[in-house]
Amino acid sequence: MNLDPLGPPAPPLRSFTHHGIEFHVYERPADMGAASARALAQRQLDLARAQARIGFLIMAAPSAFAFYESYGGLAARSKPLRDAIARTDFFQFDEYPLPASHPASFRYLLETHFFSKLRAVCAQVEFHPFTVDAAGPEEACQRYTDRVLGSGPDLQLKGVGENGHWGFHEPGVPLDQAPAFIAVKLSEENAAQQLRDHPRLFLHPSDVPREAYTANVALFLRTRVCIEDNVPQASKAFALLAAYGSDVVDAAVPSSALKRHPAATVRTTTAAAWALEEYRTRGIVTPEAVQRMAGSLGTDAPGPKDLVERLTSVLRKMDVRLA
Repeated sequence: MNLDPLGPPAPPLRSFTHHGIEFHVYERPADMGAASARALAQRQLDLARAQARIGFLIMAAPSAFAFYESYGGLAARSKPLRDAIARTDFFQFDEYPLPASHPASFRYLLETHFFSKLRAVCAQVEFHPFTVDAAGPEEACQRYTDRVLGSGPDLQLKGVGENGHWGFHEPGVPLDQAPAFIAVKLSEENAAQQLRDHPRLFLHPSDVPREAYTANVALFLRTRVCIEDNVPQASKAFALLAAYGSDVVDAAVPSSALKRHPAATVRTTTAAAWALEEYRTRGIVTPEAVQRMAGSLGTDAPGPKDLVERLTSVLRKMDVRLA
């Protein structure tokens, strides 16, 4: 079973392997998302021939919008994929302590942008939301941990936060925990990203919930078959460089742990990949490059001194060479 009758996606502009991870760079987010949709859909078809159920962890974020659109299109045109979807258990990464009907909840985002459209073409879609607005959050975390691990999981679509977070596993949260859903406090950097990601939902910094729940990195890394990382935004240039520029894995940049997974692929855009590609060519990060990365994080370039110092400090910790 394959998706070849649907035609190949647009090829990447460039591909390379860096510290054990495959990278593919595209001009447009739509091409990036289409490539990940095809790759994960093909894995679903293969798994459907080998096992009864398939576990799929999927991020709820604007980084995935291109994937959502393309995956839904594949499902609409491929009955074998629809059959595989009917045997797939979908799980979310993270969640705020908000009602499911709240437009800022990630359950709402997934239902609105992904699952409602998928159900329009698939008779059966099994989405298992993480419910945290009920009493007993610790018990809810344990139940969801058990359900996710019970599914495998087999497949994962992730993104990278502007400060390198994975899900809501924030910088500084230890990487060596047992696999679990955990409670976290959002960093100021993450809260600022939520304002940029969801400007219609969060009008002021005080609107962003500062407590959340997330799978931790150890749970994310339990994904058995493959992980696809989608990083389209220019504001992620620093995160890509910090996470993947060197072979270091450190809690300062949680997504750096993706290098520990044996089947990881990063798909990104020219707008996001420029700093990593420049570093691969030059072997050093210039002050001008740090200023440009700071400027992409919602500030006017050159970046404020404290932000430049913070980015520089993280890059040093990750053993990325600076001029």
